[in-house]
Amino acid sequence: MAIRNCSAWRWFMVFCACVLVFSNACEALQKYRICVTEKSNNKKYNKYCPLLEKSGAKATCILGHSRLDCLRKVLQGQADFGVFEAEDIIVASSYKNADVLITNEIRRFNTPFAYEVYPVVRRSSNITRISQLRGKKFCHSGYGYEPDWTKVISQYFEARVVTPVCDADVTAVENDLKSTSQFFKAACKAGPRVPDRKLDTKLMRTYPNLCKLCSNPSDCSVNDKYWGPVGTLYCLTDGAGDVAWAKLPDIEYHFGIVGEEPSHAPAEEYSYLCVDDKLAPLNNTENCAWLSRPWPAVIVRREVAESVQQILSFLKTAQPQTWYWALEELLEIHAQTIVPLDSMMVPDDYLQKAPGFLSANSLAQCEPSGKVRICTKTSSEMNKCDLLQRAAKAYGIEPQLECLAGWKTEFCMKAVQENFADVVTTHPDDLYVGYREFGLRPLLYEYTKNLRSVHRVAAVVHTNSPIKNIKDLEGKRACFTVYNGVGWNSILSVLRSKMLVPSTCSSTTALGEFFSASCVPGVNMSQNFPSSLEALCENDLYSGETGAFRCLAAGKGEVAFIELKTIKENTDGASSEAWTDGLKSNNFRALCLDDQTEECYLSWATPGQVLIRSNTTDVKKTEISIALMELGNLFGKSQKAPTAEFQMFAPFDNENNVLFHDVTHHFEEYASLQEDKAMAHNYERMIEAPSQCSSARTMRFSHITLLALLFLHLISD
Repeated sequence: MAIRNCSAWRWFMVFCACVLVFSNACEALQKYRICVTEKSNNKKYNKYCPLLEKSGAKATCILGHSRLDCLRKVLQGQADFGVFEAEDIIVASSYKNADVLITNEIRRFNTPFAYEVYPVVRRSSNITRISQLRGKKFCHSGYGYEPDWTKVISQYFEARVVTPVCDADVTAVENDLKSTSQFFKAACKAGPRVPDRKLDTKLMRTYPNLCKLCSNPSDCSVNDKYWGPVGTLYCLTDGAGDVAWAKLPDIEYHFGIVGEEPSHAPAEEYSYLCVDDKLAPLNNTENCAWLSRPWPAVIVRREVAESVQQILSFLKTAQPQTWYWALEELLEIHAQTIVPLDSMMVPDDYLQKAPGFLSANSLAQCEPSGKVRICTKTSSEMNKCDLLQRAAKAYGIEPQLECLAGWKTEFCMKAVQENFADVVTTHPDDLYVGYREFGLRPLLYEYTKNLRSVHRVAAVVHTNSPIKNIKDLEGKRACFTVYNGVGWNSILSVLRSKMLVPSTCSSTTALGEFFSASCVPGVNMSQNFPSSLEALCENDLYSGETGAFRCLAAGKGEVAFIELKTIKENTDGASSEAWTDGLKSNNFRALCLDDQTEECYLSWATPGQVLIRSNTTDVKKTEISIALMELGNLFGKSQKAPTAEFQMFAPFDNENNVLFHDVTHHFEEYASLQEDKAMAHNYERMIEAPSQCSSARTMRFSHITLLALLFLHLISD
């Protein structure tokens, strides 16, 4: 019996040894995935990531489109770690995900925080307590100058001390301005208050005392002497103001407290107004800061946190061209110090270490008057909207966003019409339905700097076709992308203007009689349509942009009403689809209208539109416009940060044109589109023309649908 036990023990020890060897081998082979955010001006992914593929490397690259894309990848287990800014960490905190930890800080200086913010008062102003600020003159850095000085941080002082004025008849932005204007005798808060220039000018004129202290009050712009982080201190020390809200590094530089630069003003004549309601000399900041900004940090999946932290500890001694060196370059810490936390912590606990920072995001001067309710049409749109909503909150965008899960475009249009949602974003092909059948109107449009990126729809034929002009289309076979889409309505408008079809309310009758046969996907949803409109269709083979072009290329139709870029996307080897083999772009041409000689198209439209109810109040319109335009400026193609925080106008989860279109640069007010005379044949203007026809199609939305809308509203609360 003892012999058998001894034998069993020996086999057990052999098994344990094998497990230990296997475990050590697995650990040696394991690679930790760093999510890298690519920058357009520095192709670090292609430069350094190949070095991580060398034998022995313990890291490998995952590419993210933005920092928040990388954050999602870490939270979802698609990546192991990455470097994130303070606002990213706020977003991480909002998920309440205990599976990720902060392991290291990335410090530029040997200070516990990236910076601290203080109010500085002039001693001669006789301000000794916070309660004495009312009626004083306020110097502020102004609006919109750098990525790490967000609206939340910029306006924290006012949110703490100003008595709020909460007027339900004005926007949240105007309430903030009104409150500050009534609290302080005068101020300099230069720069664009809102993205829309006309509204910005109106607000500046409504509250002129907020520009009164500026060196050029009538302009009150970013060009003002007192604008920006240094400008606010000059406003104070030039004698214009009594109190300034400024960052500690700028204060110390301006008053010559650190460094060898001469002082711009005598420090002894000024004091900090501390958060504990006391004064302190400028050379003593202890227990005085109102708000501190945390350093960027490394977020790691909990199960590999210790291993990643250990790897990061070796980076500063890395030799050039090694994988350690490549990892250091990818983290961009060669000019900074990577500091391990004594105790790893979840994002929320890390943010709590910085006084005032996390609470600043929940500090509001007025109760929110409502949210911008966006109806999303797919699960991808919902996921993107949810991430955008979290980012918007981290940056203090008002009003906040709310994302509602819709089923499809028409469902969302009905949700907006019935006031269960405020906004739906659309493709130009959906615009007519929104206008005519749901009474929606565009508030904003997606602006592209490149005119070739707009949605241009043309009548496309084969190059050797005998069809030379629009009139020649009569009796021909036609391919459409969708019923009531841009192509359908554009050719209908052109034919009516040329009196080639009768001006009847029935577009199906007019085009059904003009063309001998067609494929019009979706036409079977209407009533009493001519059968010729589906004569060329083969299930869904010829639906959509690509399908309509395929219909033409296959010889089914003699003309296709498609976007011009659809030709390039499916010819000259651009597509891998078998049916495009051998197709050449020069085998197709677009028919010109009478006033066209070079660029030939039937109509052009913006890439996308933001639709709202036609009876939306003016205040609500303005709030939606401000929120979305600010987000477009923050997360659009003109981001100021070295790496993109979030990309509104870019692919999302490997899908194109999710919620917004990838070619979009930023939003513009719809009114400015109406003023644009640069291009004729605008589709938005075309369908805006009054119609005497009414549609019964909306009646397809039954009481069951309305109950579903109500359910959508309830589950979103």
